[in-house]
Amino acid sequence: MKRQKQLIHSYAKDKGYGEIQVLSDVGSGLNEKRKGFLKLLEMVAERKVSRVIAAYKDRLTRFGFETLRKLFQGFGTEIEVINSEEKTPQEELVEDLITIVSHFAGKLYGMRSRKYKEVVEGVKKLVSI
Repeated sequence: MKRQKQLIHSYAKDKGYGEIQVLSDVGSGLNEKRKGFLKLLEMVAERKVSRVIAAYKDRLTRFGFETLRKLFQGFGTEIEVINSEEKTPQEELVEDLITIVSHFAGKLYGMRSRKYKEVVEGVKKLVSI
């Protein structure tokens, strides 16, 4: 996360954006109750922000990125993604499946439990075949 914040600060400085506020969350892009994410939505709805910079689009939201972009545009807010690596549909599907399983396994077993790790590793092996 520290590198992503540095990347965003450097990017904003290079673009001449001046002073920026960085919001961050520790947690999955699937979790819609992240404090930073909710604060961002509030700021956009109140038209307090004209530009959102994300290191990667899945750091903002795992699903529905284009919907979020369209919504933000309605409030006059642009989303800029620094690293937009192109992935094949298969790569995206595998990442999405692992993210979904990780998210729900974490809710069921706790993110640090042995069972969580076993489930996630099992899914990674299964989908990488």
